[in-house]
Amino acid sequence: MPRRIDAEARTAEIAEASLRVLERDGLAGLSVRGVAAEAGIAAASLRRAFATQHALREYCLQLIEDRVTARVAALELAGRALVDELLLQLLPLDKERRMELVAQVQLGVLSLTDSELRPAAIRLSDAVNRACRAAIQILTEAGQFSKGRDPQYEEQRLRALLDGIAMHGLWSGELPDTSPMLSMLARHLDELAGP
Repeated sequence: MPRRIDAEARTAEIAEASLRVLERDGLAGLSVRGVAAEAGIAAASLRRAFATQHALREYCLQLIEDRVTARVAALELAGRALVDELLLQLLPLDKERRMELVAQVQLGVLSLTDSELRPAAIRLSDAVNRACRAAIQILTEAGQFSKGRDPQYEEQRLRALLDGIAMHGLWSGELPDTSPMLSMLARHLDELAGP
């Protein structure tokens, strides 16, 4: 049993190092040698955890989803406050979320031409869609979503807004001023309650 726990810890450590490499060096740096150096392990140890580069890339996308899911699950809020915090987990508002988003974008672009990686990238994108759907549902249940609005359309519009805000945040620098992002998202959510 302890051997399995060590293997799981090593896998998580390697994946975490991979996210840092993707953020700092991009896809070109996501090599066995580069990730092993970042994780402080031998290349052979990395190959035991991830036999192929594809396995490592796929695990990185899963790790991003797992990390965001864990942060959302830890939220002890309801109604609009829950929606605000849920959606903020998807924006590059701190180093951790920025690193996740940069890695997601890097691997997402690669998945456009890598049919093996595409399903993992689509799963992560679907998770973001589910978060938008959950946000609209929570607002509806809290009476903060206008009955005259189409929930499916608003889910899609919320996703588009989040993607735009997220990309703008990435282009605005390493840790941008978050107030415009927060203000834009808050204003949009406020508008959903009206006609």
